[in-house]
Amino acid sequence: MLTRSLTITALLLGAAALPGSGALAATTITYGTWDETRQATDKQLIAAFQKAYPDITVKYNLVPWDVYWQKLAAMTAGGRTFDALWMNLDNFPFYQSQGALSPLNMGEGTARMPAKLAAPYRVGGQLYGAPLGPQAVTFYVNRALFRERGVPIPTSAWSWNDVVAAARKLTFTKSGRPVYGINAGDLQTDLEYGMSLYYSQGGTGIIKGAGGSFTPNLDAPFTKTATQTLDLIYREKVAPPPTVTGRQGYQLFLAGQMGIYVEGSWSVGTWKQEPALDWAFAPFPSMNGTPSRPVYSAHALVIPAASTQKQSAQTFVTWMTTSPQAQEIVAAAGLLPPQAEVYRTAYLGALKNRNAQTVLAQLPRSVIINDDVRHINNLPEVLNVLNQQLNLAWTGNTTLAKAIAAAEKSMAGLLKQSKVIGR
Repeated sequence: MLTRSLTITALLLGAAALPGSGALAATTITYGTWDETRQATDKQLIAAFQKAYPDITVKYNLVPWDVYWQKLAAMTAGGRTFDALWMNLDNFPFYQSQGALSPLNMGEGTARMPAKLAAPYRVGGQLYGAPLGPQAVTFYVNRALFRERGVPIPTSAWSWNDVVAAARKLTFTKSGRPVYGINAGDLQTDLEYGMSLYYSQGGTGIIKGAGGSFTPNLDAPFTKTATQTLDLIYREKVAPPPTVTGRQGYQLFLAGQMGIYVEGSWSVGTWKQEPALDWAFAPFPSMNGTPSRPVYSAHALVIPAASTQKQSAQTFVTWMTTSPQAQEIVAAAGLLPPQAEVYRTAYLGALKNRNAQTVLAQLPRSVIINDDVRHINNLPEVLNVLNQQLNLAWTGNTTLAKAIAAAEKSMAGLLKQSKVIGR
């Protein structure tokens, strides 16, 4: 089960920012990321950057997601952080509002940044995050299992009913081992995979705002989406039971024991390491007869205020997110660069016969999760109480109706205290 990481911590409230120094004749910067799936690509990017800028040495730091935010908070509180690091939108508002991030100066690279990805990182007219490529929520299918069970491999539009029908046929026992139709345990409706289904259901956002005040909006599309995905586990029984964690589901797909897997476009590097896995992208399904509106994550590179090598870090961030060379390297690895459409040929070339054109096709109508309420100062706490309550329903410890009612009550109490920051 995916969990939401919180950044609201007393450690960060006392963080002291150290003044940055200019770039020296030869400098070393530290780069922090949580994304293990693009480790090989990051190392290739760093090697190319250092050829272009031989006076700047980049030290790569891969920190597992489960500890990334705790480590970052502790480092920031101690006045020493990575010089450039990955940031997500759940945590950005708090770090920025506490003065823990430096404004960026992207220079000519500004024109090459996708406006939709950069917009959430602009506060008070200044840019604090340089967007990485859109991390799109996608549907993967195991083509070998589809053929074995006589299920048509989806290459064009399909509906949620088609997904359920396929999952039924793909759930069976093979050589004494269970094979599941889909990873429904990861589709909790408040998280990015489930929210992709919610927006496609017609959802407009789980929080409403008017005149600077906010209320929860766990509306009919939210309830319907949650019901449909929970039914995959408890009614249809085409998904692993709740005792199977998200990571275990991931391993089941890798092992050929799952037919449909909802994940991010970033998983390509992992699937490529399993030559026996006959995988492909599938179009994101329609939930109600209208075009889908899946989520993509708008991660960015930021420079902490505590960095002592801001000038060199800025050079690195600008090159990583706007240079044609960097975008070509990312696309050639089968990942989505910031200018995904511009580098379509390289991206599709890296993913021949994987139906990757469906990923590019979904991007124009994709949604940045909770984009309209990113300026709420206590958004992480609000989302966390929703996550905690829905976890109880997903693990079978309460009914969905009770979980939603409890979440609405807790969210409403927090939202009464919410303030608008920096906009």
